[in-house]
Amino acid sequence: MSADLGPAATTLLLVRHAETEDNVNMRLSGWTDTDLSPRGEEQVALLADHFNRHHGHVDALYSSPLIRARRTAEAIGALTGHTPILLDDLREMYFGELDGRPFEELREAYSHLLEADENSEIEDFVWPSGESRTGFTSRVLRVTNQIAHRHAGLAVGIVTHGGLIATLMTLLHGESPARWRKWVVPNASLSEVVWDSHTSTGALVRHGDASHLEALLPLEVTEPAS
Repeated sequence: MSADLGPAATTLLLVRHAETEDNVNMRLSGWTDTDLSPRGEEQVALLADHFNRHHGHVDALYSSPLIRARRTAEAIGALTGHTPILLDDLREMYFGELDGRPFEELREAYSHLLEADENSEIEDFVWPSGESRTGFTSRVLRVTNQIAHRHAGLAVGIVTHGGLIATLMTLLHGESPARWRKWVVPNASLSEVVWDSHTSTGALVRHGDASHLEALLPLEVTEPAS
């Protein structure tokens, strides 16, 4: 989305948490509190060093309270001197009754739900007893504006989840949130957005940058719902 951004716009440094055990085991992990994998631990060390060297000046560091994001944020904060501010609204989408289930099981017993979730024409897909797509999108916009408003004209770090970052990208580009999959980012990657909380518009600086993880190649984009 093209936006005329003024001096009060906030630079959002969006970090997707490092790889988790659920990423490795291919589970639908929303609010399920899965820990980092051994590879994720390696990613965190490289990410934290990169963030400190290039973005240690941030005004604040925010994080989802889920352990995979919190541990990623704590590693960054240990180097930058920031104590992560935990916000529930930065959590991944909630997948209800199927949260934490293996994708193999979902393909066998709930293939119709997987197909519906991947159908970009369905604007408001909802997992059984879970969060609706529109509800999640509203939450993403709310927390983005909240953080940007608090730190107008400054830069902040935000450690969160793949689905939230991808959904924000659809809002940024004026697209349907149902098309979020095209904006999936790798674990421990960094995206940068300049955001104006007054107009709820922004500009993309970089998307899914994982160059700081080159020592761990080959890199793979794991399931974004995590």
